[in-house]
Amino acid sequence: MMKKTYFLLNLLLLVVMFSSCNQASRKINLSQIRTFQNAAPVWAAGQDTVKNQTLSFREIISANRIATAYIRLAASTDYRLHVNGKFVAHGPCVAAHDFYRIDCYDIASFMQKGENVVAVEVAGYNEPSYYLLNQPSFLQCEVELNGKVVAATGTDFQAFELKQRKSDVPRFSFQRPFTEYYVLTPDYAEWMTQTEWVDTEHQVTLSKVEAKQFIERRVAYPDYRVHDALRLNDSIYKFECNSSGFLGIHVKVDEPSCLKVSFDELLGEDGAVHINRLGCQAFVTYELQPGEYDLESFEPYTMQYMQIAFLKGKGDVSRMYMRDYCNADVKRASFESDNTDLNRLFETARETHRQNALDVFMDCASRERAGWLCDSYFSARVAFDFSGHTKLEKNFIENFLLPKEFKDIDKGMLPMCYPSDHWNHNYIPNWAMWFVLELEEYLHRSGDREMIDQAKQRVYELVDYFKPYLNEDGLLEKLDKWVFVEWSDANRYVQDVNYPTNMLYAEMLDAISRLYQDSELKSQAENVREAIRKQSFDGTFFCDNAIREDGRLIRTDHHTEVCQYYAFFFHTATPDSYPELWKMLRDKFGPSRKQNNPYPDVAFANAFIGNYLRLELLSREGLSKQLLDESIAEYLTMADQTGTLWENMTSTASCNHGFAAHLERVLMRDILGVYDVSPTEKTIRLRFVDSGLKHCKGVLPIGDDEIRLEWNLRDGVLKYHLDLPKGYKVLIVPNAKSDIKEIVQL
Repeated sequence: MMKKTYFLLNLLLLVVMFSSCNQASRKINLSQIRTFQNAAPVWAAGQDTVKNQTLSFREIISANRIATAYIRLAASTDYRLHVNGKFVAHGPCVAAHDFYRIDCYDIASFMQKGENVVAVEVAGYNEPSYYLLNQPSFLQCEVELNGKVVAATGTDFQAFELKQRKSDVPRFSFQRPFTEYYVLTPDYAEWMTQTEWVDTEHQVTLSKVEAKQFIERRVAYPDYRVHDALRLNDSIYKFECNSSGFLGIHVKVDEPSCLKVSFDELLGEDGAVHINRLGCQAFVTYELQPGEYDLESFEPYTMQYMQIAFLKGKGDVSRMYMRDYCNADVKRASFESDNTDLNRLFETARETHRQNALDVFMDCASRERAGWLCDSYFSARVAFDFSGHTKLEKNFIENFLLPKEFKDIDKGMLPMCYPSDHWNHNYIPNWAMWFVLELEEYLHRSGDREMIDQAKQRVYELVDYFKPYLNEDGLLEKLDKWVFVEWSDANRYVQDVNYPTNMLYAEMLDAISRLYQDSELKSQAENVREAIRKQSFDGTFFCDNAIREDGRLIRTDHHTEVCQYYAFFFHTATPDSYPELWKMLRDKFGPSRKQNNPYPDVAFANAFIGNYLRLELLSREGLSKQLLDESIAEYLTMADQTGTLWENMTSTASCNHGFAAHLERVLMRDILGVYDVSPTEKTIRLRFVDSGLKHCKGVLPIGDDEIRLEWNLRDGVLKYHLDLPKGYKVLIVPNAKSDIKEIVQL
């Protein structure tokens, strides 16, 4: 009996020990944390609405052993995390007003036995912008060591206002908050490295602030790759390509000095960096006392070139580097063909996407870092191709659905970019329509019917918003705010009745009818299209707008290239119903028209978005050879100059614009031949077209698996090898325009 009891006690002890070890070594899904165990939100007492205030939080963590170590954080506005002086992370992941996403990091590799310094810098901007929300400052943070919370804000952590960063500085841009200006001494970083460090002069009293609503991060954590710049001359440095992240500098000064580092994507014709090219104040400034410094910007920026200047004193800059702040979930996809120019375009698209798809689909990582609609329609396709899932798109859509209402814009309308503040009450009614089109494609990519149903009320509020603007013909007339077609002359012809906008409106109604089985909206969509056909088409082209004079609508003689693309892309016109116009667009427009323009009265389209709609129309018709040639003609220059794709066809605006990475979709779909991927149907559709290539291969991730396709084309016979995820089937999409005689699966 005693032996049996002894055996049971030992067994129980082993179970307890195993449970304890299992808890200490358990794996946490770092992107799905939705709550804190002990931490409370805190800030300097009574100062959570102070503009541009930076607090330095620190806590000493004693560790006899380190089986597991995690830190969970949420903050407003931005934070940067170091452990024992080593960079760990920057955040947070953005969310809608009054919601906050929790970041969680495994910090075991940064910890050591004995005492550890956990340091968190938080910049509370309290300034409206498109990039970061104007919400009261706070930090909520806790450290879990070996399965137990050992430090948490509200009971632990000290905070200091070190005054190392000036607060009274200009904005970086209209869309982003403040520039960075620092006043430093050589011991400026000791607060985050030295366990014995004390500074009673700058310590602040922390108090708990209003409780926050938390949601999971969901998306991957950033890629923080570090890479050095090349020194071109005494003051100019250059990265291999346009880069986005935190600018790092190693500098030594022997006397009190003031160093200004200016940056941009391009050099001016005079060989210098021009900080105002994008309407930004593109520089960081450091006042330095004698000593050596390893400096790194707190905010991320985009640049290819940097120019250093000592406004006071002098010193030696021995290193300049970038710590990337980019999407890490883009590496599994690949594309390779026997055309090296296409291969370069693919990598350029990947680089563009990774810099502009961190936690939302940004328009650009430079002047704005804002989550724009319409841009997101294109970027979401690219994200799916590169990552094989829709986590980032789900976050993006979720942000638009979380708020009960959007302050500062009209009821029923959606913000043009979000999460953003719209203190000037502006919005783009067209962009809300693109939101609906993206919803339909999101459903196809994800099968997430629950999200579509959650969006229903917001979608129908949008339908109601537009009703007062409908005229006697059922067309939208005199829309308010910023009616936007594209960056071209098309934006000059947006009143009173803008036909491209109405083409988009009809497509929106059609999409809603399909999403929610609404036959009434389907009928309305076709009535809108028919009214456009009668009013806008003048026998040769679709005209952009009509003006109301003496109660009558008078069609103008304004014609733009993008108006024609809107007509075909949104199914107001088809190649069969308007064959002469389509033939003209196909054969006489595009890159060649810039050299020999037979239609000078038709305003050119721009990259955003007309030229990308053109590529979509060529794709629909299976014109892969033309797609290949036009893509190289239009975009290879961008790859050569910046290694990223641009907002416009010229370098006058952003040279690193997220939507432009859609060129990747063109290559995968129309050159490689992966025409469509449906995870819900578990079906891959292939479409092969003779594009002039002899060989092509590529990989597209799909969930945790991948699609591998490789083909060779000789004498009209295409032989391909395909690897599919388990349970998937393949269909070959016929293409009457293809010159391929035979398709053989190996």
